[in-house]
Amino acid sequence: MQHRFLTRRNAPALLIAALALTASSLGLHPASADPVERTVSGASEPVASVLPQPVRRHKLPRACRSGLVALTFDDGPSKSVTPGLVKILLKRKVPATFFMVGSRIHSAPQTARLVQRSGFTIGNHTYTHAQLTRLSDSGVRRQLRSTRREMREHKITPSDLMRPPYGDISKRVRRDIRGLGLVPVLWTIDSRDWAGGTPGQIADRVLRGLRRHQSNIVLQHDGVNNSPNSVAAVPRIVKEARKRGFCFTHIGPRGGPALPQSATPKPPEPPKPATPAPTPTPLPISFLSLKN
Repeated sequence: MQHRFLTRRNAPALLIAALALTASSLGLHPASADPVERTVSGASEPVASVLPQPVRRHKLPRACRSGLVALTFDDGPSKSVTPGLVKILLKRKVPATFFMVGSRIHSAPQTARLVQRSGFTIGNHTYTHAQLTRLSDSGVRRQLRSTRREMREHKITPSDLMRPPYGDISKRVRRDIRGLGLVPVLWTIDSRDWAGGTPGQIADRVLRGLRRHQSNIVLQHDGVNNSPNSVAAVPRIVKEARKRGFCFTHIGPRGGPALPQSATPKPPEPPKPATPAPTPTPLPISFLSLKN
């Protein structure tokens, strides 16, 4: 059965029904009232789990003079959308991070393996796209462990990154996530592809959000109804951002854009051993005999 995902706009209205289905199928039960750092229905500009940090320009190659951009794609894998996205990214040599839903990995394991074989980073996006602040601690852990188990069953090696659906996280949920050794990752730029828009409109939203000399994390989707338009926006996003002096990278293990490999400082080379003095060539025995 194809899993249906809540949109940010209609999430509150559909939440009860979705959670009832989740609780009955996975044994997840809502937690008590929990202060939320970032709710689904909050202000329109999401914040990253770690606010954008200035980029040290002297560490970046000239091509990255304006800063870093990490493209991230949620809610996949999709048999119909993700392979085309992978092709676009590979053609343009653009790293990216895919936050996958466990139930969709179950439905499209070959597509998930394609993403891994292509060298992209894969993160955890829960098993049923659950709103984690509405779950108990055990429910949060079950969502994340189930996704991890699904990945391993299909020979997919995940990173330690995870993204809470809807960007919905609290101190309690963050503690549960960290307790499993995972790092929560949000975003600094919401493409709002989930709300609709043409490829041009989606690209405009992303490009308007880029901040110079900052670490930019872009939220897009390869598993929602409007994903084909979001994927079609990628070539223009890449072309224009590079023109402006931005470099593309993946999300690193600490949850922020990783320093591009070409810009990673090289460790100092160990000192070369001193050249030994040349050993004198022994005189021939016949010469020594004549001398004596």
